[in-house]
Amino acid sequence: MTGIYGIHHICIHTPDIEKSIAFYRDIMGFSILGRETCNFGEYAMMKLNDSLLELIQPNEQDQDTFGDKGSITHIGMAVQGIEDVWDDLKAKGVPLLSEKIQDDDAPMGGLRVIQLLGPSQEHLNLYEWKHPF
Repeated sequence: MTGIYGIHHICIHTPDIEKSIAFYRDIMGFSILGRETCNFGEYAMMKLNDSLLELIQPNEQDQDTFGDKGSITHIGMAVQGIEDVWDDLKAKGVPLLSEKIQDDDAPMGGLRVIQLLGPSQEHLNLYEWKHPF
């Protein structure tokens, strides 16, 4: 199967990753799939049944962080055949935030990503994970 095949995760930027992990683990019942320090900050991927939640405590404030409160920063969509998805989006005239498919070695073993905006300026990140989980 090639193309977008579902929502992969919701990402929350948090000013206190320890507090957020404790809440989602101890109160909401999520388990930690992975945790690491990346070039953009502290990172944790959590899972509850088939739902994934990405928590990031960014190194710096940016347009996706709003003071000292948490904020949902993007919807992560899962894709296969990211090159074909890239070509299809460009052919359809979708405004892309990425100049090319980004290739990163972290987090969670690495990924390839396309970033774009939805019709209401919501951030959508299309991910092809190097090591699916």
